[in-house]
Amino acid sequence: MENLLSYPQSTIVDKVVPKTMFYKFMEVNQRMKVRFVNDVAQICWLYKLSASTLNVTSSEELIEIDVFVVTLKEQDCPTDVFTFIDTNMPHHIVFILKYEEQYMLLVNYKEWKDNNHTQFKITKSFATTWMSQKQLLLAIQGQSLPRIYDNFVAQVSGIGEHKAGALAEIVELKKRIAAMESELQSLEKRMRKEPQYDVQVRMNKQVKTKRQEIAALKIQLEKLK
Repeated sequence: MENLLSYPQSTIVDKVVPKTMFYKFMEVNQRMKVRFVNDVAQICWLYKLSASTLNVTSSEELIEIDVFVVTLKEQDCPTDVFTFIDTNMPHHIVFILKYEEQYMLLVNYKEWKDNNHTQFKITKSFATTWMSQKQLLLAIQGQSLPRIYDNFVAQVSGIGEHKAGALAEIVELKKRIAAMESELQSLEKRMRKEPQYDVQVRMNKQVKTKRQEIAALKIQLEKLK
């Protein structure tokens, strides 16, 4: 496979990983196995980003970033397959999804669940829209693997520039804001349908409070950028 992201030659692995490898070494249930068979045509380990392949530092929490190119049989994105792979893999991963001549970047922002680094938890998944190969871009930015990974997530998610070490808090704030905005929409909808005036008044106060809370979180978010 060609050097899709134009990374240094030292990072290129370019090795097809048989889907059966996931069956053997991960606890794959029958439903997930069917997803692998039906949705995924091929998985290629394209890049290995580490202290040994790049002139950067690593950390105890992040020693390697692997980039996989996943050729799909259908254009719809089977995200549960990639969440499953990412949860069970010991390294941080970036997926390049490929369908015919179209590409999509997918990254599951994840952190270790425990201090022994035995299992990951995925905080949030981010993906770009489908694009041509010419539009495919994921720049290596930073002098350490944790910073490079944070910048990968920032590029794929659209978060953009942010203070070093702030990404985890940014992702969490975005999740909270999205959840509260959903609650606000639901509350406003119920308020519009409420026939009793006194209940409308109480609900309107709740709406105002919710809006203030969201505004405060957005101010907090801007300070991290």
